[in-house]
This record gives sequence, structure tokens and C-alpha cells, in this order.
Amino acid sequence: MGVTLGVVAISRNEERDLPAFLENLTPWVDEIIIVDDGSTDGTCEIAEAAGEKVVFISSPRKVREYYADQRNKGIAVARSDWLIHLDIDERIPPDLAIEILTAIHNPNFDAYRYPRINYFLHRPMRGGGWTDWNLVHLARRDCLRFSGMYHEKIDLTISEQRVGQLKGFMLHLNDESYSERLKKSATYIDEISERIKQTKKNLSYSDILRSFIFEFANKYFWRRGFLDGWLGLIWAFHAATANMRAHILVWDEQNRIPREMLEEEIHLKWEQQDLEEVLQRKGVN
Repeated sequence: MGVTLGVVAISRNEERDLPAFLENLTPWVDEIIIVDDGSTDGTCEIAEAAGEKVVFISSPRKVREYYADQRNKGIAVARSDWLIHLDIDERIPPDLAIEILTAIHNPNFDAYRYPRINYFLHRPMRGGGWTDWNLVHLARRDCLRFSGMYHEKIDLTISEQRVGQLKGFMLHLNDESYSERLKKSATYIDEISERIKQTKKNLSYSDILRSFIFEFANKYFWRRGFLDGWLGLIWAFHAATANMRAHILVWDEQNRIPREMLEEEIHLKWEQQDLEEVLQRKGVN
């Protein structure tokens, strides 16, 4: 048998996207490993009915387990020589598929980067930081592992000289709705706040304001979000408010007034108040 190619993906309640994901891959890859985080919809049934190429692993995340841990579980189960690491809402067009199938036979490389076209509110983005993605998500099975929280870090066991670059773009369809984007942002805020804690010990009101201004300027001007018109403006505001919320979260943790202290203040007010005077008011209309 020649060089084999597999896919490792993670899932949770993906019944909407999973059929098209499988249809995109099953004709030309040798195996598809799906590590599922406790789906409650029809994800499991769809995967198990997809044929012998698909291996479905039900493995709900434990406390302090993140997406990186799920991806590594899939790598441990996979048997293919090469693996593509995907999300269920990502699609590989024919030109990139052909490039991948050619590249895995090149003895000079053990891994490859490839760029991605990201969709925001159902439309492909040209600026705003969306086009910066160019990561190693194609590699020999034993060369790559993941670490980190929600935005995974790629750990390679090979030198940079063994990493090639593909030209074709993978398509990331992203969110079904803006409501879904807001839910994802609420998840990512913990990761952002952890980074803030590591860099700033004491936040001020001005830090919160600057976090909004700088992130908006970064997404809209420096990363050319204006290329996407009104959509780029919406994205810049979304990113800026998300960054500001993360700063507010850290500020609140640093400056939180304990509930017990507030209760004590109220208790002292009652101690200083003449209770008889209060009770006399009961009869006042």
C-alpha cells in the first residue's frame, strides 16, 4: 500500500455541518477520525452511518481538557502516514486536495502549511486579520501534536527546514449566525483574559478604554478590515468589544468587592438606624 492520508477532526453537535464535511473528504482520503465532545444531537448517528473510513470516538472533555487534548486523542487513534487536522466547518476545494495528495509524496518535507479563506457572516473576508491564518495542519502522524487552550498551539518534532508551504486555500465557513459567533467569543474570553493577566498585573480604567481603541484600529486599519466594507466595520467593532470585555473581566477580578463586605455595610446601616422609626412608617399611606 502506498502513502496513506487521514483526517483528524473534533466535534460537538455538528449534525448540520457533518454530512457536507464527510462528503467533501471520503472520496479521496483513507480514514477520518472524529473525536466528539459529548454531542446530544444526531452527530454520532451521521458519523457511524458514513462507512468504514469514518472512526467516531465519543470522548467528552474532562475538567481542564481543551480542544488540543481532543485533537491529540484523534492522532493517537489514527493509522495513516499523513494527517490533515480540520474542524467540521472547514472544506478543502479540489485544487488544494490535488496539491496535498502530491505533496505527501515529496521526501523533502514532513509537514506543510496552507492558507485559509475565512467566512464571517457567511461571506469570505479579505482583511481584518482573517487572512493571517497560515498554519501547519498537514503533517506526518508522528511529527505534530497540539497544546494550549481554545486556540491551539502547534508543537512540531521536526526542524523548520522540513516544513513546506502549499498555495491552495482551505475554506473555513465559520458561524451559522452572529448569535453563534457571540457564543464562541464568550468561550474564548477566558483564554484572552489569561494572557492579559500574564502581561498586566494591575489594570486601570484607561487600560479598558485603550483595549477597545487599539483592537478596533488593529482590525479595521492596520489589518485592512476596511477592504470588506460594512462587514469589516462590523468585525472590527465585534473584536474590539470582545477584547474590552476580557479586560473588564480581569479588572473585575482584581478590584472585586466581596459580597460579604457589601452585606456588612448594609448591616451597619441598619444598626445605625432607629428600628422604631422605620416601623412607624408602616402605618403611613
